[in-house]
Amino acid sequence: MLPNGMYNLVNLRHLDIRGTRLKEMPKGMGKLKQLHTLSYYIVGKSEDNGMEELGGLLNLHGILGIQKLENVVDGNEARSARIIDKKHIDELLLEWSAGDDMVSDAQNQRDILQNLQPHTDLKVLRIKGYKVKTFPDWIGHSSYNNITSVSLESCKNCCVLPSLGQLPSLKSLSIKRFGELKSIGKEFYKNEGHQHSLPITPFPSLEHLEFRNMPCWEEWHLPESKAFPWFKSLRINGCAMLQGDMVNPVLMRIVFSSSNVSKVRKLEIEDLETSDKEMRLDGDRLSISGFECLVECASVVSLGSNCLPKSLQMLKIDRCRQIELLQQQQKYDLVDLQIEYSCDSLTSLSLDAFPNLENLRIIGCSNLESVSMSEPPHAALQHLSIDRCDKFMSFPQEGLATPNLTYLSVSWCSKLEALPRDMNTLLPNLESLDIRGSPNICRSPEADLPPNLKHLGVGNCEEQVRGLSWMGNLDNLTYLMIVGDGRESRIKSYPEVGSLPHLPSLITLELWFFNNLETLECNELLRLTSLQHLHIVRCDKLKNMEGEKLPPSLLLLQLDDCHSLGEDCKSKHQQIWSKISHIPTIKVDDRQIY
Repeated sequence: MLPNGMYNLVNLRHLDIRGTRLKEMPKGMGKLKQLHTLSYYIVGKSEDNGMEELGGLLNLHGILGIQKLENVVDGNEARSARIIDKKHIDELLLEWSAGDDMVSDAQNQRDILQNLQPHTDLKVLRIKGYKVKTFPDWIGHSSYNNITSVSLESCKNCCVLPSLGQLPSLKSLSIKRFGELKSIGKEFYKNEGHQHSLPITPFPSLEHLEFRNMPCWEEWHLPESKAFPWFKSLRINGCAMLQGDMVNPVLMRIVFSSSNVSKVRKLEIEDLETSDKEMRLDGDRLSISGFECLVECASVVSLGSNCLPKSLQMLKIDRCRQIELLQQQQKYDLVDLQIEYSCDSLTSLSLDAFPNLENLRIIGCSNLESVSMSEPPHAALQHLSIDRCDKFMSFPQEGLATPNLTYLSVSWCSKLEALPRDMNTLLPNLESLDIRGSPNICRSPEADLPPNLKHLGVGNCEEQVRGLSWMGNLDNLTYLMIVGDGRESRIKSYPEVGSLPHLPSLITLELWFFNNLETLECNELLRLTSLQHLHIVRCDKLKNMEGEKLPPSLLLLQLDDCHSLGEDCKSKHQQIWSKISHIPTIKVDDRQIY
């Protein structure tokens, strides 16, 4: 608590109590008339630390939060705080504490909020914990032409939103935890009771709109006139009763009414039980440069030539199993396409529809079998990831003609038989390749990897790990990650004699998850004449080093979660230390021991 004699600091100008657990203000705060900054005022239950003490603090600037408004007796006490006379307050928070959702006198609490009306120069308004069904008329009145942000939270009994649509400068609006609200209608856009205010386009400056945790919300109606001309982002989360056949027309009317639709960046729908069959964004009428994601839509949504704008740059579909990505003759300007655990109906993806695609990322697409192209080459593609697609089997029959591809990942694709054909000629710029968990690749007679590779990840299956001669000689490889098979690994000594290919440029070698590995073969590692960094992770049983010593070129040995070997290194065990003492830096569990 603050000192009882705070009122004696009559020249105090700044008091910031953010982050404290103060339960009420000390008595006599009204005497601090020179205060310019007061982050929070916590209303007490006595007259000496009630709302009237705020009345004389007319020099307050910036942000003011008033908490525990449940301690205010009535509207007259609220008026005594003279909030409307505090012309220099930019941001105002009005907060009732969490607790009983019901109020014994709803009209009294409404009167309290009515008499906490701020000056019209206010820029940010936040109201939290208000427990009455309706709001006073001043909230949303067009005379507040400087307000740019409004947040209404935990107004659990509210069933009618205030008329915020006439705030001319409002850019950001957040509405959260309205437990009783069922419908948003015309009252949201214009207060019919404002007889002396001229009607304006609803939400003329709004850019960001958010609804969260509104379990009873079922209907959303737009006004007849155009609204949201500068709209950029919409977020809906935790609104289980709001149906897709209501949301989609609203989205379309919001977007189509925008005078500058190129500003639209994001439409994000989460946890929405939608019964709708199509979400349409008409490319002939709309240009969106960054439509980012559709998240957790449980029912069927079709995305086809009439749904996606032709000028779309980036599309991410995440955890939407029922979305249908329809591939037709139309070509798109997509630069980035990401499909993650979605589109169960997708069995083949044609690259021909996306001639400008630079990044294609597909993860967990359970029925994808192939990627095709009939119009090679695809010169724009630089990054291609197809991971955890259990049924993926093949690339284009004539090879993957993507001459500027620098990164390719086909990890955990258990049915993939081979890498793309003619990689040496068709993928001249490929530098990074990840094939972990795709065991059939190393069995293929065409398994030779392009010699220009610089980074390679293999493993998660014993076929890839035990003998690496299938890789061929990779003269330019500088980084190699080899991942064991975890608890299933039967490898006890590694790398086996003669198992490493010729890797004259290898600088970094990482060994991960060899759970049953007991012995590290130093002599085989001596063949890596350029090796500088050896990183061994999660090899719990590793305790021995056989052979002469680790490569003399090593500058760093790093052990993480290798308990036995790590302890021997820290204690400079004779049998281990003689093989590693020449290494300038040794780290165990991220701590340097040498």
